[in-house]
Amino acid sequence: MLSEASKKRYSAFWQNDATDRFLVYLSAPDGSKSPAPDFSGLTEDEVNWKVRMDFEFRVLREKERILHTNYYCDGFPTIFTDFGPGSLAACIGGSFQVAKDTVWFDRNPIIKNWDSCPEIKIYRNSEMWQATDTYTKMLCEAGKGIFYTSIADIGGTLDIAASLRGTSELLLDVYDHPEQVKELVKKIQPVWKEAFFHLKSITDGYQDGVTSWMPIWCEKAYFPLQCDFSAMLSADMFEEFVLPDLIYQTEYLDHSIYHLDGPGELQHVDHLLSIPRLNAIQWIPGAGNADVADECWFELYQKIQAGGKGLVLFVNRPEMLENLLKHISPKGVYIYVTDTDDYTARQLKELVEKTKI
Repeated sequence: MLSEASKKRYSAFWQNDATDRFLVYLSAPDGSKSPAPDFSGLTEDEVNWKVRMDFEFRVLREKERILHTNYYCDGFPTIFTDFGPGSLAACIGGSFQVAKDTVWFDRNPIIKNWDSCPEIKIYRNSEMWQATDTYTKMLCEAGKGIFYTSIADIGGTLDIAASLRGTSELLLDVYDHPEQVKELVKKIQPVWKEAFFHLKSITDGYQDGVTSWMPIWCEKAYFPLQCDFSAMLSADMFEEFVLPDLIYQTEYLDHSIYHLDGPGELQHVDHLLSIPRLNAIQWIPGAGNADVADECWFELYQKIQAGGKGLVLFVNRPEMLENLLKHISPKGVYIYVTDTDDYTARQLKELVEKTKI
């Protein structure tokens, strides 16, 4: 599924290095037509439920997609065990609501007040935990020798807290009840660790590495860390409420990436660069902002690389890839090109292979 040369490039990425060229994940539909699913007779809610919670249906669709996809450079077949971002919230007492393009976990917060906080643990009979466990096993079994199965997007610790408490309420709590917020995060931490290593123990039995919603291969335990809630926090509050949790996670994970999501989080870059065991930072500009390959972000990339961290970039405009490759160091860089056709992907493959170092 993944060549030895590509495995060496991924291993070099985790060491903030590079081998012979840039590490680039390229894939595209092969142009053939696969049969469309038949949703006749189903309501919109029933369709939404089927595409999320009918696991036999999902496995068949994902295998079909893999069969009709070409992979280039360092791309490899992988399936994201997707139940929506931050799904752990619904495994530890929270609720979930299936929507057309996502799953919501913050629609019915369970922490109504700090005097009656429910026990924070994995409820193994909960629908979301059973779903995550079952679907991960089904994908692993179906994917033997064909594709890699990802760890589910269990979320960031403080984001999970926001789902359990409510985002607006938690934002007030960091001012009015800071110690209770910190205590909640401490209760979530061991549960997050337990969930991650449980899911990893499943995938370990079927494949020679770990991957996640970021299609990045790693021989050891890695996960994309995040705190979308931090876009509403000052740099000082990030240092108080988020930084200790990130340091804790990086100390037991072999490798890690921080998902830096949008301009509201840029003020936290210095704190992220201070985390000794954080390997890389993924920059997501956010809707309405320039693509990650735009020159307006090059100073940010230089700062991150000068700070000793790698870069993870999801490029949405393939025509801008060449200029990006000219302005950043390939050391510790992973580039994922999205939304491209097969002809363009083959052209980009030739471009990448010419950028020897």
